[in-house]
Amino acid sequence: MPGMATSFSMLQIMNAALAVQGYDEIVANNDGSDEWQLLSRQWPLIVEAELEAGNYHFTRQEAFLNQRQDGLFGFEDAYLVPLDAMHVRRLWTLNEREERETDVPWGQDGTRVHVTEPAGVFIEYLVAADPSLWGANFCLAVNMKLQAILLRNKEDYGAADRMDLDAAQVFQTARTTSSKARSATEPYKTGRIAQARFRRA
Repeated sequence: MPGMATSFSMLQIMNAALAVQGYDEIVANNDGSDEWQLLSRQWPLIVEAELEAGNYHFTRQEAFLNQRQDGLFGFEDAYLVPLDAMHVRRLWTLNEREERETDVPWGQDGTRVHVTEPAGVFIEYLVAADPSLWGANFCLAVNMKLQAILLRNKEDYGAADRMDLDAAQVFQTARTTSSKARSATEPYKTGRIAQARFRRA
């Protein structure tokens, strides 16, 4: 994603998958195309599932976002995420007792979270300790998972299943690369915001 752990962007990976499967490329984030609607909804699920399954070395950080922009995807507000964020995992607000309210509908694209919360939001996001985490193999496997979605959209279910199996093998290569680079430090670090909020809750 732009400005994140690699030069590969979400849009580049999506368009690479679309090109292989004979679809028109997406012109820009949220260009209104059916292809964008299909792939952007699946993107967070693919990335989150692999990050959880792969035992990658990353840290979790938190931030309060209050620099509002106009939202997309039916949301009124949008907030830029930190440049080093690979992926936003959670979003919440605080109620009058400064307790977390996590039942907040939201979405994300390559650089922003979209939500209807004009006063700002808190997010938990992932930061890669090792740039190879979001490297070529990881991106290729995500590309292949997206191709599997496109194949199912064409009702070519057998080819989609084979593509999913190939993606799993490439993800395994990415995991091995990350494992070799993993430091001995604890991969989870509680952010300062979390420490303060958990003490208050």
